Order: sequence, then structure tokens, then C-alpha cells
Amino acid sequence: MLTRSMTIGIRSLTASPLRSLLATLGVTIGTGALVAVLAVGDGVEAFARDQIAATTDLLQIAVVPSTTTMMDQLMLPRRDTVQLSTVDREALGALLPTGIQLSLSRNGSTWISGLAGDSLRGATVQTADTPHRGVADSLVTGRWFTPEEIASGARVAVISPGLARLADGPGATVPDTVVFNGTTFRVIGVATHPDSLRLSARVPLTAYPEAVPPPMRRPAVLIIEVPAIEAVPSTLAAVKGWTATRATDGALMVQNRTDRADQARQAMLVFKLLMGAITGISLVVGGIGIMNTLLASVFERTREIGIRRATGARRRDILAQFLAESVAITGMGSGVGVLIGLGSAFGISALIRARSEAPVYAAVTPTTLMVAATSAITVGLLFGAYPALRAARLSPIDAIRTE
Repeated sequence: MLTRSMTIGIRSLTASPLRSLLATLGVTIGTGALVAVLAVGDGVEAFARDQIAATTDLLQIAVVPSTTTMMDQLMLPRRDTVQLSTVDREALGALLPTGIQLSLSRNGSTWISGLAGDSLRGATVQTADTPHRGVADSLVTGRWFTPEEIASGARVAVISPGLARLADGPGATVPDTVVFNGTTFRVIGVATHPDSLRLSARVPLTAYPEAVPPPMRRPAVLIIEVPAIEAVPSTLAAVKGWTATRATDGALMVQNRTDRADQARQAMLVFKLLMGAITGISLVVGGIGIMNTLLASVFERTREIGIRRATGARRRDILAQFLAESVAITGMGSGVGVLIGLGSAFGISALIRARSEAPVYAAVTPTTLMVAATSAITVGLLFGAYPALRAARLSPIDAIRTE
């Protein structure tokens, strides 16, 4: 009886095709808007995450040895500055999840010669033992150090554009070599720097002692780079736990832009909730159309409902009949709406790329389709429940007597 009631409910939709089509249209528009907003929103979020990773340090955690200490109200140099090494990098890496990049970096200042006019200039030198994302993505031309060059301490360098321009005067190409602290390094690439005019270079960690004189050398810093901003809090807690076992008395400092990372996470969440709430209004409007259609159907078929009740149909059979009609409307509407929403999402993202030159692409994920389908069915059940309950509660005698 239950299956028959659902079959009758679905067939009854063809009795008033125009009205059913208009009710379906509301759900179609609502589902399409929801899919389009979610797909474009995911694309914009992916673009924002790429920008955060490429242009900020919000995804980085740094373990920095302390070089000073407070004693007798005086700031004095530490006599026990921690010297981080590749052993520390491997030990910490074993405690962290996969996908997290770790590298050792050292900074310092040095003399540089072998430039135009054989002038002596000052430059900063930065090192890394692995090409982590923030550095590798900054290459303009050339290449990064190979593992063999890092292991052997090869005298190779990746220089800044400002340093490259000083090679042989204005309009010069990238120099073949530069001389740091009296040692010749072969130039293998050019990488951008936040300050385009700054003279800087990157060399393998193992070649750092030859490039920087002892008074200007700084302790190695351990850089941890997480793949997503959501992973920052848990990674930060794990790093702090490791530093507590590695050194005491504040000898190791853990640095991270936690406040900015929290703001970025919150902004992404608010954006998605806001866009979802706006498009949810469209689904509510579609649900109201479903309710109106079913209420009219109950009114027109009151006598039919009474006859079915008198011949043995139970209340739950009538309830299932009208809920089946509601789900059928939302199912057809959501199916068409998903296709329209996907097409709109790709069109909108193409327009964004054309007008802003930002590489924003619609991101179609199973979650987006699941949310759209679940929302449409939920709306169908919620807004179809009242007409279905009203039909199920009709008195058989009063319904049969209705003209």
C-alpha cells in the first residue's frame, strides 16, 4: 500500500504539468544558485590559499635559537646558544604529519666583489638545505640547488635581481660568477626578493661558512611550512612540545603569525557561510512554491483522499503520497539545477579571470554536490510536510462529502 501511495503521488504531478513545472522551477533556481556560489566560492578560496602561501608567512613556523639572555637587568649574549642541525630537522620531522616541509636556514651579511667596475659591496646571504615552497616558487630564471650540490657544499648561488643588475653595468645579463667573502660562487639562478633593489643571494647551507665571515654568521633557524592554514594550530603545538624537550630556559623560540592565521581562517569561514546563507534564501523561496503547489493539490483532491481513506488507505499512506510528490519535485528541480549551477560557475569564474586577471577557477567537489542535493531534499521534505500532514488528517467522511 505504501509503494502504491508513492506511485499515485508521483503520477498526480502530471495532472497539472504547468503548476508542477513552476514549482520545480523554484527549486531549480535555488539549487543552481547554491551550486554556482559553492563552486565559485571554493575556487576563490583556493586562489586565496595560494596567495597566502606565496606572498605571506602565515603557513610558516620558525624555531629560532635565542642569542641573548637577561641577567642582572642587562641583556647579555648567551653562552649556550643552541646550534640546530639536520639531526634536529629529522627528529622534528618524524613527529609531524606527512606533507609538512622542514628546512634549515641561516642568514648573514658578507662582502661581495666581482661586480661592474670591480667594486666592493655588501650583501645578505640566506641559506636553506631543502627548496621549500616559499623559496622555490620565487625563482625567476635558472634553477634551484640539487641535492648533490647541497650535500657536497658546492659553491653555487641563486642571486636577487638587484644583484644581477650590478653584474656588468646596466642592461647586463646574469653573471656567471660572484665572489662572497673572497670565495667564488657560480650563479645558477635569479630569485625574487621582497625588496627588488636589495643585494642578496641564497647558497647551500653547507657552503654558508665560506660565504659569510665568522663575525656576521647567525645561528641556523628551523623553518616548518604547513600545507594548509587549518593545520597551523596543531603543528604549532607539536613544535612547541619538541622545543621543550630539545632546550630549556627559553633557549629556543617558536615564532608564528598565529593571530593573522586565525584571522585568515575566520575570514574564509565567514565568506562561505555568508554566501551559503544568501543562496539558501533561493531554496526557501523554492520550498514555498512546493508548499503552495501541494496545498492546492490537497484542496482539489480532498474527495479523492476521502475515498482512499474509506477504502482502506492509512494516514501514513496519504502522508507518503504527498511527501513523494514533494521529493519528486525537488529531485527533478535539483538535478536540473546542478547542471545549470555548474555551467554558471564556470561562466562566472571565466568572467572573473577576464576582468581581474586573477587565476580563479570553479572548483567542483563531491561536497558541493552533496550539499546541494541534501539541501534540496531537505527543503522538499520540510515544506512538503505540512500539506502532507493536512491531507493525512482529513476525516474520511468530511472529505467524501466535499464538493
